[in-house]
Amino acid sequence: MIQHVNHVILIGTVLQTWSFGNDRGVRLQMRRPAFFPVRSDGPSDLVNVILPEAVTRGQIVTEGDNLHITGFIRNSDRETSLASIAKGLKLPDELKKVKVKQIVTEVVAVQWQILPAEK
Repeated sequence: MIQHVNHVILIGTVLQTWSFGNDRGVRLQMRRPAFFPVRSDGPSDLVNVILPEAVTRGQIVTEGDNLHITGFIRNSDRETSLASIAKGLKLPDELKKVKVKQIVTEVVAVQWQILPAEK
């Protein structure tokens, strides 16, 4: 039997936050290692992180904060409007509201530490 390990450690800077239910979502930016090829649109990688029950606990995360996260990767099914996917394109009104299934890969945090941005 093959064993699988789903364990992630991330340290990055918060670019964006949102809330849904009791959870808080965070768009995290992490610099690529120097030995890894630079992306065409910048030196960083981005990932969505879910902080379970962070809203219920009153935990506030703001842009510029640094997060240290331990967690695991999961896929979630989401329905997204074509208008939000095709940003910047002109779509007919009947297509703007059409929803499509999207599979999103995200990190669910099990433990995290928020380091507020320096002011």
